[in-house]
Amino acid sequence: MPVSDYERCDLCQEQCGFDRAQEVRRVNCHVRSHRQDIFTVWRCPSCSSLHSKEAVDLAKYYADYPLKKHKPTIHTHIAYRNRHRLLKRWGLGANNSILDFGCGTGLFVKYMRQRGYQVSGFDAFVPEFSDSQALARNYDAVLSFDVIEHLDRPAELFQQLFDLTAPGGLLVVGTPDASGLDLGAKIPPVELSQPFHRHILSEQALIQIAKRFDLIPEFAFRRSYFDSLIPTVNMRFMWAYLNASGGMLDSMVEPINWGRVLRSPRLIFYALAGYFLYEPGNMIIAFRKPHAEALEVRRAGNQ
Repeated sequence: MPVSDYERCDLCQEQCGFDRAQEVRRVNCHVRSHRQDIFTVWRCPSCSSLHSKEAVDLAKYYADYPLKKHKPTIHTHIAYRNRHRLLKRWGLGANNSILDFGCGTGLFVKYMRQRGYQVSGFDAFVPEFSDSQALARNYDAVLSFDVIEHLDRPAELFQQLFDLTAPGGLLVVGTPDASGLDLGAKIPPVELSQPFHRHILSEQALIQIAKRFDLIPEFAFRRSYFDSLIPTVNMRFMWAYLNASGGMLDSMVEPINWGRVLRSPRLIFYALAGYFLYEPGNMIIAFRKPHAEALEVRRAGNQ
């Protein structure tokens, strides 16, 4: 019987599958309406990426996906400010054309436009940003935050993002880092997010895919863009609060239960000091697309 696409790793191009996995974990769906559903996550022994084993009807689960109700908050404002600072540090300015691919409800697109940036957004599942005309040109920078882990074919997304990036431009990918997630932890990492996260890449696997397109890793930021010194605005607190709320992602879009926080010394501690106690498990890598001449030279040298 052939191995299904969900029982093999097509990221590292090694002959690795679920049958060779030494790390496997059963994980409940962390959306309240589907919390009784259980899924299998396994780690590729070659590239350390994580995979969701079961094929599922994702439309059924996305119908109740809490982050569709995502609205601006102090947390998102600070997270977007941190993203903005990274992009400025990496050389992007208001004169550069930028595409936010998989922009969701477009909160970051609107944040950047308010600061004078030329930002377009595309998301096939959000009517306001589903116009394919946004994909009919190249951009100085293509951003894709928290998208690639949701797709069954990560390499196909890379091809699309590569084609949208202008020669000499930046392709920026933000995603969980599988190599920083412990499948053996007492409480499963929130980033497993089953069944929504189909493939969680390790940094090694992400760079390997990029190399197939001759993309050069130029900048890296290896922590969550939600981390700040402002109380409660850090991933350590946010994930601890989620787990204290029954592990349901729904709690992230509901008003914070301050009574729950104030009754928990642990949550108070993380609210104040979580920035200094971050755990690996997130990454933002910026790749440079070579100019046409350099690309031809590189590819000729690889033949």
